[in-house]
Amino acid sequence: MPDVKSIRRFWDAKAREDPFWFVSSFGKYGPGRDLASFWASGAQIWSELKEAIGYTPSTSHRVVEIGCGVGRLTRAIAREVGHVDALDVSEEMLKIAREAQLANVDFLLGDGVTLGPLPDRSADLVLGYCVFQHLPSIKSLQTYLREMNRVAKLGGLVAFTLTPRTWAAYLMPLLRLRAYLREQLGIPCPQGLYRREWVGIRPSKTRVRRISPIPLNVTLFMGDKLLYWARVGS
Repeated sequence: MPDVKSIRRFWDAKAREDPFWFVSSFGKYGPGRDLASFWASGAQIWSELKEAIGYTPSTSHRVVEIGCGVGRLTRAIAREVGHVDALDVSEEMLKIAREAQLANVDFLLGDGVTLGPLPDRSADLVLGYCVFQHLPSIKSLQTYLREMNRVAKLGGLVAFTLTPRTWAAYLMPLLRLRAYLREQLGIPCPQGLYRREWVGIRPSKTRVRRISPIPLNVTLFMGDKLLYWARVGS
């Protein structure tokens, strides 16, 4: 099972390899990526997230973003709230995120397990978009859900996405082998897709709800993700 050190090494390597593809695989791998569309997609995702969970931003609000990567979503969030605490396990990803020089954002190196020093009941929204599917275990997810509930204000929101369990999950061993063989044969492709740090988890909705400290709503989001959310203390 990957530990924090191996997870950090993996994502640091991905940041050096092709950070934009490993944040969003809906685009060209390697040189030639349309970065204008990449950054614009952050605003579109943020708009759809707000509508789906019923969140109305305010300049008095504090938002915590888990797994911010290069800051694609962070840039959109920061334009509408007072402060963002954006965490990622990869210092290399954070170096790219910090290039935007967002005055109201603290980019923080996370430990891949908790929300560290963030105070209890301090955030109006705690968000994890397209990050938890890469966690190494259900236990890691359970820890994060407890932390999200700890940091969110009473009346605040928590929201996160996961990849649904589909038929492809049962083919995962074959897909991992295919990715490994392509890499060994020197075929130009994203590296390490067979690694557990990338493959992550595909828990059922029942299991996610069972390990959550608070009742969760769930809906299909953007066609291929499950969006879970809740208002804390309601």
